Amino acid sequence: MKVHHYLLSIFLVEIIYVAGCDFSRHRTDNYQNKSDLIVVDTSQTDLQNPSRDRKLDSLLHVASTAPKDTNLARLFYDIGELYGNTDYQKAKEYYLKLRTLSEELNWNKGFYLFVSGIEDILWSGGLMDSAIIIQQKVLELAKNEKNERRIAQILANIGISYHYKKWFETALNYYSESLSTFERLGEKYRMAHLYYVMAFLYEELNMQDENLMYCERALNILNEKPDTMMRANALNHYAIALAQRNQFEMAENSLMEALRITTLHNSMFSFRNTFSNLGYLSLLKFDLNNAEMYTRKALDISEGFGDVEGICIANRILSKVELIKRNFAKSEEYARKALKFSIDNDLTIQKIKCYQHLANLSTALHDFRNHQLYEAKADSIEITLTVEKTRIYAKELEAKYETVKKELEISTLEEERRLMIWLGITGGALLLLALAASLILWRWTVQKRQLAETRILQLEQEKQLIATQSVLDGETAERARLARDLHDGLGSLLTGAKLRFLEMKQGAKLEYEDLEHFENALMMLDRSTVEMRRVAHHLMPDSLTRFGLKPAVSDFCSNLPSVEFIYYGDESRLEPKLEVLIYRCIHELVNNALKHAGDCKIIVQIMQRKDSISFTVQDDGCGFDPSAETKGMGLHNIRSRVAAYNGIIHIDSRKGVGTETNVELKIENEYDQRSDSR
Repeated sequence: MKVHHYLLSIFLVEIIYVAGCDFSRHRTDNYQNKSDLIVVDTSQTDLQNPSRDRKLDSLLHVASTAPKDTNLARLFYDIGELYGNTDYQKAKEYYLKLRTLSEELNWNKGFYLFVSGIEDILWSGGLMDSAIIIQQKVLELAKNEKNERRIAQILANIGISYHYKKWFETALNYYSESLSTFERLGEKYRMAHLYYVMAFLYEELNMQDENLMYCERALNILNEKPDTMMRANALNHYAIALAQRNQFEMAENSLMEALRITTLHNSMFSFRNTFSNLGYLSLLKFDLNNAEMYTRKALDISEGFGDVEGICIANRILSKVELIKRNFAKSEEYARKALKFSIDNDLTIQKIKCYQHLANLSTALHDFRNHQLYEAKADSIEITLTVEKTRIYAKELEAKYETVKKELEISTLEEERRLMIWLGITGGALLLLALAASLILWRWTVQKRQLAETRILQLEQEKQLIATQSVLDGETAERARLARDLHDGLGSLLTGAKLRFLEMKQGAKLEYEDLEHFENALMMLDRSTVEMRRVAHHLMPDSLTRFGLKPAVSDFCSNLPSVEFIYYGDESRLEPKLEVLIYRCIHELVNNALKHAGDCKIIVQIMQRKDSISFTVQDDGCGFDPSAETKGMGLHNIRSRVAAYNGIIHIDSRKGVGTETNVELKIENEYDQRSDSR
């Protein structure tokens, strides 16, 4: 099981099925030495645990002679739990015995225990859909019993299953519903567990503000019980979030507190996690000695219990340390070892990071060919990952759409059936009223069906808009990648070629005629460099990404003598996707005017308000008929881009008078708030 899933399993099973936890009261408040504090005792860990084996043998012996009652059912659960970390097949066998016996005894609590055990095995095997089916059945049982606490527990577990499927919106809905019940019941430690898991989810969505907020909420509760492993792991997660914001001192304090708690419990996995994070933090601070020391400790532990992701991370950090020390051979050795582990174990994120690091290492070695190769491999995996995320989200949306559609159809049919029964009973006595009721029913049914069809159509349109937006996002990412590759790859090669020519010129004696040819070759290289930069700029203008919409459009218009640019209102930055959309639309409209409107003057106007932005492209050229079909894709692409953002486009044109295109788009306030906070 991957590390992220392993953490989720540990903490979410604790949410749902552990009624209370024994927390250690021992604290070591004064810790000064950051490395000598830890003495790792592997003899008491799960790697080698004779006491667990003795307990298992004892339970198996008791179960072989016990009568078939609820006590035997509990024994089956305990045996399955002990097998859970070592032999999934055996664990599954005893959980199934638990279910069979609980059905014979008609003991509902046994079914709850069965689900609590079997779902972790299903999660480990990647059988999320099977887990959801079982969880939905036990949810109906809890609803019939009207047990709020149990309903909330099961909802949280269903959220985990969807979390593993990467159906993040659905998972959040279940987490939120569960959380509201725990808040109402005052179950604050269960709330803390859910806050922690939601922080994980927002980290996966790259929503770092929400990640930090939910982690802090969890710690505010967990600080009341300072020596729990749950708090240690939350501190680890919190420290990384702080480190990414360059809050190194707070991050280090959090990790040292996590290390203190881990020492109390002697948890090997937590030692690995904490040492790895301390190594990463030390690397960010350029404290190379501590970075190497902590990372080697993490590597030793990871190799001890076969944690391949931990081994991969540790080797990559050590490679970065050696790169900074300019020990290139050692750096490459560690990097290739990390890459091999990531490829052999299909660790997608780690593969991307390894290729990116190897690209940086190739740059340091002036090996530009390998730099391009590794960058291309990293980009290829990132594109595949983006496509997979889009596919998963589309599948989630399709399931949501089908569910709403079925609910609407069932609701409509149920209402029709009830009304028809009522009419059959009363129709014989009151014929006139029955006729009137039939007419009302018919009109109501038509309206209901129309509403249902309208709703279905809206859902289909939403699905199409999301698909369009995904295509636009992919196009923007590809343009940015091509622009970067042209600038960093081809640009550096052309510049290098020019420098080599200049070196040759200084060391060679040339005749006048040869010198003239040589100078012409240099001029062609310069023109090639300018042309390459022009193409890269049009693919993704540097001024757009660095300075925003107004400077980018101003630069574009200033290069065209017949184009005038006017900007009104607020000049604050917009969401990057929205800036790219507006720039591309203006670019396309101006090019259309230059191609088709004849010799004319073009005016580009942008007006930005607090909650909306509009832009107009106007020319006094030959004009055209907007209602007529056009062979080109320019206007079609503009309409698709605007529709994807729920914008409004209006084209006013008459032959011989000119053309005016106006587009209005809404601005999401959330982006402005995030920009202001940064």
